[in-house]
Amino acid sequence: MRIRTAFAIISALAVSGLASAQLTIGDKAPAFPVAGFVKGDKISNLEKGRTYVIEFWATWCGPCIASMPHLSEMADKFKGKVSFVSVNTWDFRTNDPKVKEEVGNHVTRVNEWVAKNTEKMRYNIVLDDDKDTIATTWMRAAGRNGIPCAFIVNDEGNIAWIGHPMQMDKPLEEVSNKTFNLAGFKASFEKEAAAAKSAAEAQKKLAVDLKAGDKKAIDAYIASGKGDNSQQIMSVISAAARTNPDLAFSYFKKYAGKVKGIDSVSWCSLARGMAQNLKNKASMDELVKMCEECAEMSDDKVAAIAFTYHAAVLNSAGKKEEAMMWIEKARASIYKYDPSSAHVSLKGFIDSTAKGFK
Repeated sequence: MRIRTAFAIISALAVSGLASAQLTIGDKAPAFPVAGFVKGDKISNLEKGRTYVIEFWATWCGPCIASMPHLSEMADKFKGKVSFVSVNTWDFRTNDPKVKEEVGNHVTRVNEWVAKNTEKMRYNIVLDDDKDTIATTWMRAAGRNGIPCAFIVNDEGNIAWIGHPMQMDKPLEEVSNKTFNLAGFKASFEKEAAAAKSAAEAQKKLAVDLKAGDKKAIDAYIASGKGDNSQQIMSVISAAARTNPDLAFSYFKKYAGKVKGIDSVSWCSLARGMAQNLKNKASMDELVKMCEECAEMSDDKVAAIAFTYHAAVLNSAGKKEEAMMWIEKARASIYKYDPSSAHVSLKGFIDSTAKGFK
């Protein structure tokens, strides 16, 4: 796994995904019915002749928070050339999942959250409505089910690029100076979308097989992959961690450290997902030991991430004091992380993880 990919694991295989798309590259940008303004210019109409970055985030989204300093750096760099608008969406939440946050409370909460984080959000911030209208007509329509996600709208008012904001530097530079190969990106984007649709169908079947505990079908799914089947193995463990952690752990034990395409950081990430739901003490103790071995074997350039995941596993095992020791190890390893431009975001990831410990 390349270093850049390793940092993407901060998303913890959580909210990323693609579905069938109706909005694609080259299409006219949809309407932009902003429900409220939090910070910066009051942009609710995308004008031709201007280039925009429309980015989606939520207060609960760790990867979104980790991306904020980088977004601010880009907003500073392209000031006067590109308008950055960050849309708070999928964020009407309360402690009771069956109760939706009232609009007034939501507006107050998000405004207060932004006020506390204003320095790392140096761009325009707006609100989606309680029906997630903008997210539906932009994100869902483009087949995007995960945040953070950014759209580049060119000066002709068309969607030029869609992707993770941490990967937006080069395409934004090219769109801004009119050298971007829109047709080439459209072809690769739609190929990715088609592959994602096929994968989503396989994931639906996998969910049924995991619920039934059908190991024969699960093994067949793993074998359907190419090469070392690493993606299939990670999908099985990640999905089972939520609904059948004992089954997930059985596959973790079977494959951990034995698959070329899965590095130690990824194993630690998978361990974190299982630890949140694993109830069997013997299995938890074994998972802690295996995760520590993986963390210790991680490359220095990504060790801070592995150490943070292991700290989370320890916390789930009720070992907060040990967890905080690993958090300190992670903080001490930040300077080794490559690229150095991500050090601020990485620190935010470590701090937000530790903040959630009980």
